[in-house]
Amino acid sequence: MRRQRRGEKWGPAILVVLTQALLFTAISAAGPDGDEQPAQPVPAEIVRKKFSETINVVASPIQEGQQVTPFGSEVASVSSRQVEDLTAGDLASALRWVPGVTISRYNVVGSYGGGDGGSIFIRGQGSGRPGAEISTMIDGIPRFGSVWTHPLLDTLATDANDRIDVYKSAQPVLFGNMTFAGVDLIPKRIAQDGMFTRVLGAYGSFATLTGLVENGAKLGDWDYYVLASHRDSDGDRPNADGRVNSLYGRLGYALAKGWSVSVQVHSDDGWADDPGEVGAAPLPQPQRFAVKDTLTIATLAEEHDKHSGSVKLFYDSGASHWRQWDGTQAQFYTEVTDFKSYGLHAQEHVRLEGRTDLVVGYDHDQYGGSDQGESSYFPQMLFRNDAAYAMVSRAFGTEVEVIPSAGVRYTDSREFGSNWSGQAGLVVRSGGTELHANVARAFNLPGVYAAVMYSGWGGGDSWKDLRPEIMNHAEVGVGQKLTATSRVDLTVFYDDVTDALVFVPPPPPPPVFANIGAYTERGAEATATFAPSQTLALFGGVTYLDPTPIDVPNSPKWSLVAGASWAPMARLRVHADAEWVDRQTVLNPRFASTQEWIGSRFLVNMKASYRLDLGSSLASEVFIAGENIADSAYVYRPGYPAPGRSWTGGVDLRF
Repeated sequence: MRRQRRGEKWGPAILVVLTQALLFTAISAAGPDGDEQPAQPVPAEIVRKKFSETINVVASPIQEGQQVTPFGSEVASVSSRQVEDLTAGDLASALRWVPGVTISRYNVVGSYGGGDGGSIFIRGQGSGRPGAEISTMIDGIPRFGSVWTHPLLDTLATDANDRIDVYKSAQPVLFGNMTFAGVDLIPKRIAQDGMFTRVLGAYGSFATLTGLVENGAKLGDWDYYVLASHRDSDGDRPNADGRVNSLYGRLGYALAKGWSVSVQVHSDDGWADDPGEVGAAPLPQPQRFAVKDTLTIATLAEEHDKHSGSVKLFYDSGASHWRQWDGTQAQFYTEVTDFKSYGLHAQEHVRLEGRTDLVVGYDHDQYGGSDQGESSYFPQMLFRNDAAYAMVSRAFGTEVEVIPSAGVRYTDSREFGSNWSGQAGLVVRSGGTELHANVARAFNLPGVYAAVMYSGWGGGDSWKDLRPEIMNHAEVGVGQKLTATSRVDLTVFYDDVTDALVFVPPPPPPPVFANIGAYTERGAEATATFAPSQTLALFGGVTYLDPTPIDVPNSPKWSLVAGASWAPMARLRVHADAEWVDRQTVLNPRFASTQEWIGSRFLVNMKASYRLDLGSSLASEVFIAGENIADSAYVYRPGYPAPGRSWTGGVDLRF
């Protein structure tokens, strides 16, 4: 019989009671008719200004909000304010409370590779390794390890972003390949005349150190932003060390009314050690995964009444060094992967007569690299995709607004030929009620990893016979605005994935990948946001997943989250959040026999901050944050116990 873990028995009940109490408090405070009209949660740009004023404004906990696009897709946004309230040092920490998102990790700081040691998963998508079904982007530009074709979280710093947009459904037209779901990190910039500076320092459990400096300004036609951050930790276990450094810079110039140019650079350098399974024989030194990467984006943008758009040129270059132990040779070796991607993304949004919106675009992407293993070398190979797309929507009616939409994308892959994808949506709005629906057909092409592995297996060019993985998606949702700052949403969805790549071992040799995998994800998600006053904001969410087969990785049947942001007095702010996640399988579905079950988990985090009055031009905030304050025992991977209760304290200066 499985041993009951701390917090597992009472976690769901406590969380349900907490959620009900929060929602009851919010409804009671707002009044039966919603007479009280508190201020809306404010954008991050305004939050920075109000931080040094006497007015207290709290952000919505966990996520800024959930919007429906004119094309019928839901987008959950996590602002920089939520990232700060969660004391989130990486993308996994920033998104782990978002309904429908689950994560995996080994280390307090640093992500060990792109698999179980540091990953995000959305409604059961994103588990395949090598490869992945989730597209991670910075300002709309894909950023991933372009040989093994999956995200590397240490190259996706949260500090540099004004917000993080989470697309929980397929986005095959606007984003294309590899978007069964998507995450887009929108970088910081100063949009109004003035200057902003921030300095943060923090220290906590496991000798975890955080330092951050950022400065931005808009001076007439020029704007700039620079940021540097550092994090390191000894980890909660021996050999669980990690370090991440990030740099971000942006320079922009207004050419003329409605026209601007900008250049942004994102440079990241991180490593993490593998502490190994509990009870395993110790190695002479820990295995380590390290990555360095620099992404440069040059943008020409225009913004006018009837049309807007951009042309983005990008170049991304990086390398990973994976120190591994060869048990048969009783020695270490380092696998070095050099990867890069570059291309052009152009998009134009035209607002036509008759309330018709047309979005057209063209993407040119080249991506890949080389790999040096223990006794093998794969020379540089780049895949190339060219794609053209169009999406159109039209609004009808006034009191009842109906917006149908449809779009199509054609992708010409040099390696895999022509591929079509498309989607259609419908949005209906009446008063405070909003209905949305969408259907989509998305694809995920095999990556350069297929050529690398077939080379090692002696399979030659037979990898070119592989087909893209296919997702057919359907979704229906309803949102109801209760008051100016209160909203509830319910969404049901269905994902059917076919032709998924699965490893087929000998006999007969050699081993191969084959398009023989298939699974479905049926599910539902409900969220509620309430802000009964300027000083209190509440959030609750529940996600239900019903995968077939039952062991689809990272698909917990139930997951619940709740959060509260509260300013009980003029200078004090308190943020609390909790989650309960059901038992689930983990590990790699590419290798079908490797999935293992892990138990449920119940986690509670809290942060309290106090603003010191140091004058009108300088704001100083001291804070203390606790993670897993219930000291629950849980794992993200079998044999890798996650940290227990931990604390962090620090100072945050802004001027």
